[in-house]
Amino acid sequence: MAVSAEQFVVLVLSISCGVLGAFLLAHKGVRMMRGGLLYRLSMGLAAVGIALSLSAATRILLADTPLPDAFLVVALVVLFYVGYSAWLSAHQMPTEA
Repeated sequence: MAVSAEQFVVLVLSISCGVLGAFLLAHKGVRMMRGGLLYRLSMGLAAVGIALSLSAATRILLADTPLPDAFLVVALVVLFYVGYSAWLSAHQMPTEA
């Protein structure tokens, strides 16, 4: 089984994305702002990094299965959820006048 350079780079970058998101989630300043925009974005970054890492690893190990595409669909759903929740938190109507 030969791994191409492109597959290796995708795997390394997706793992780095997941590690960065997990590092941001572990940071004290981000944890203090639980429910804020930065917390949601770092959680989304970690989740998307994990889903992309699983997709890249599965594509390397099991080349002819639809499983890597399922992981990509999960990553897209997570991205949609994070973007939508961030948009909702940024456009909340003021409750007090």
